[in-house]
Amino acid sequence: AEVKGLEHVPEGGIRCEKCFVLRLSETAKLAQAHGFDYFTTSLTISPLKNATLLNKVGEAVAAEYCHGATAFLNSDFKKKNGYKRSVELSAEHHLYRQDYCGCVFSKREAKLRDSINLTSPLRCNKIYL
Repeated sequence: AEVKGLEHVPEGGIRCEKCFVLRLSETAKLAQAHGFDYFTTSLTISPLKNATLLNKVGEAVAAEYCHGATAFLNSDFKKKNGYKRSVELSAEHHLYRQDYCGCVFSKREAKLRDSINLTSPLRCNKIYL
């Protein structure tokens, strides 16, 4: 319902921002309810996601829902070759790497890339057990 009418907006646009607000709001509420000191998102590792925007949204929802008791941990896991290192660690430990953020639109785009044999910047080391 949050993204109705935005189904055809490309990844990285207003649809992603609305999703970030929704997902991080729910995360903030859960973190607050369970007495966590911090919450964050792993989406900042993705070359397709805007870490600055994610951090801005995280700070805003922490202020709205956590009232200082639980903080948002700003991050940009891409820095200092973080993305490259995550790929290496995934290969080393035989970890599955999802090549989409989790939304149905991103999943559809990943399937489309697969169907036309495009290489995703996120694709590597998929092991199905």
